[in-house]
Amino acid sequence: MTAIYFTDDDAGYLRWLGDHPSGYVVNTWRLPSPNYMVLHRANCRSISEYTAHSAPGAFTERQYSKACAETVSDLRRWVRANGQPDGSFTSEACPRCRPTSQSDH
Repeated sequence: MTAIYFTDDDAGYLRWLGDHPSGYVVNTWRLPSPNYMVLHRANCRSISEYTAHSAPGAFTERQYSKACAETVSDLRRWVRANGQPDGSFTSEACPRCRPTSQSDH
């Protein structure tokens, strides 16, 4: 499987999360930047639940976009294709959900 990229589509993104609860997500700026590509588990609350700070549209319809995949290795390929030649994330672990580079299913 390859990574799926979401921009301007919170509904599609949230559907993907529901269909792939054991997947992974790279949170990045609206225009993907190698300076900000943070790895999360699909069930991480910070990228899956609306709050007062992240109202509807906040996930992919304003300043952020998401790349989603079943495996970390698929996301590493996406990161390489989007400006990070070594496939590394800007943060190996979200402090909330703590994915690791070994978390590859």
